[in-house]
Amino acid sequence: MARFQYKALNTAGKPTDGVMEAASPAEVARALGEAGFTPISAKPLGSGDGRTWRERLTPDPRPEEITAFTLDLAMLLDGGVALDEALVILTQMETRRWLVRLVRSLHAEISGGRSFSAVLADHPALFPPLYVKMVEVAEMSGRLASALASIANERQRREALRKRLVGAVAYPMFLAVAAIGVLFFVLLYIIPQFEGAIEGFRDRIDGSALFVFELSERVRAVSGFILPTLIGCLVVFLLAKRALAGRSLGLELLSRLPFTRPLVGYSLTLTFCRTLSILLANGVDISTSLRLIRGLSRVPGAAQTIDAVLADVRQGRRLSAALAQRPLLPAHVVQMLRVGEEAGSLPESAARVSVFYEAKLDTALARFTAVLGPVLMMGVSLLIGWLIISIMSALMSINDLLV
Repeated sequence: MARFQYKALNTAGKPTDGVMEAASPAEVARALGEAGFTPISAKPLGSGDGRTWRERLTPDPRPEEITAFTLDLAMLLDGGVALDEALVILTQMETRRWLVRLVRSLHAEISGGRSFSAVLADHPALFPPLYVKMVEVAEMSGRLASALASIANERQRREALRKRLVGAVAYPMFLAVAAIGVLFFVLLYIIPQFEGAIEGFRDRIDGSALFVFELSERVRAVSGFILPTLIGCLVVFLLAKRALAGRSLGLELLSRLPFTRPLVGYSLTLTFCRTLSILLANGVDISTSLRLIRGLSRVPGAAQTIDAVLADVRQGRRLSAALAQRPLLPAHVVQMLRVGEEAGSLPESAARVSVFYEAKLDTALARFTAVLGPVLMMGVSLLIGWLIISIMSALMSINDLLV
């Protein structure tokens, strides 16, 4: 038995935490659910995670690889192959050692009498609670193949969305880094070539040009500290990211900038509605669905708002009524969910909203990239032009003085 630090919501919807002994995080969640609590997370206590040094040095599997495994398993099950036989076939098909070891471990546990969902719950880094819960519900309803296919399709959509978001930010970031690199190159290597020409004329040249030469001198004076400073900033960033596990610093910044805040709002609405639609369509109850959506959200303040909505739902209020009291989703989205609730087609209404907001997010990302790229390019051009004009004006001033 291991000790787990858990976080949960009590019957009044208030957050609570504590320590519990159990064999796995899944057992912690089950015990909390039986006690009337809504589990949020369960992490093993202690600094170690039971992995050897070789396992620590081995990169974790990418989400795309878990998605491919899920899709392969769904195809085998849909073809009439039993679960244990499908896992054996996957071990024979795979060439990636980590996946072979994982599938063999899953097969051994299932052969010992454990359920597939319970076995997956022992690997929370690879199979998140949303994945495990859908498998658990599918096992009880006998729809494991379709559930796995649904999981794989949704993961593919989310991975594609993540790539679009990264792509939208990567190009402007590349331009910004390139501009900083060009600036340092000019200050460190180009401008010093002209310093001999202005020697003795510093008090007679233009103030803008003189500022450029003085800036070059200061940058060269601290040039030996630039690389250690960059390394130190990287180390601090990595430590902060580890200390703030579960929080996305980049997303928090984007949610505060006026020109990126709508993108974050569209992404939150899309994630909420699509996940809600998939979970409800696969037989997950609405309270559990909200808890799982809460675990997916990284937008600042969204988790606390979903906790409050979940507390209202547990006390008997409708989802749309609880959402209408809080600024989590746009008003027209709440209205569409209310219509779906009243018509008994909430999963379908949530799915329609997610399709609409996916198209809206794609349009906003295209517009954001189309505007920000040229703006940064113009900024880089103006910066380099200013440096060149400053140097040339200084040299022309010296030439006029000599003539």
